[in-house]
Amino acid sequence: MLIYPGLAPSNVNKDAKYSVVHSRQGGMEVRLVYRVSSREKQLLTNDRHEKLVAMVNHVKEEVNGLPGGAFYINEYGDVLVPHPNGGCVFAGSYDEFLKFDFDGQEIGPVPSPDLAPGDQWLGPHVGIPYVLTAGASDFRYEVISGQRSREYRLSDVVGQSAARLLARRLATVKGYAGGRVYINEARHFFAPVGSSYLYLGPLGDEPWFPAPAVPGTR
Repeated sequence: MLIYPGLAPSNVNKDAKYSVVHSRQGGMEVRLVYRVSSREKQLLTNDRHEKLVAMVNHVKEEVNGLPGGAFYINEYGDVLVPHPNGGCVFAGSYDEFLKFDFDGQEIGPVPSPDLAPGDQWLGPHVGIPYVLTAGASDFRYEVISGQRSREYRLSDVVGQSAARLLARRLATVKGYAGGRVYINEARHFFAPVGSSYLYLGPLGDEPWFPAPAVPGTR
């Protein structure tokens, strides 16, 4: 069992994570809590990702004694399973995007080509949370290990100029006061703005935090 050395999400809404659940057919499948609106949600499932389900359940059975439960896929394709004592366990890498059917419409992490920054984000709210700093000059996140907390900043990796350029691009929608922004497994940004979730745009070729050094991978 390997505790993930990078950002491990915690204290996020139920619609900000995937779950492995029992299906009506007797097997197990991936479930998404899809927010249709602030007052309506839909439970969507996909039973076509057996490999991913097995990866998650392998960890779940080791740490909880039972299969099923929440997990994340970050912007590097790393599958992260929350550990009951804090942090996440690295379950492996998965490069296939999860897609769900909602009344004949495909719901997934890749937006339609005509979606522009500032438009309402209609995709899943599943993503990895980072903080856009006040003044829109940087991004940060924390890694907590026991009683120790360490903050990481994008500017320390790519330089202040490059970090500010990306931060200000996202701030044109999110706002210069900063706050939580999400990046999903397809490397697209979205964020809560007021009572809605808005699309902030793709990461594209802009520099970002490097993938954490996970022993035995990459």
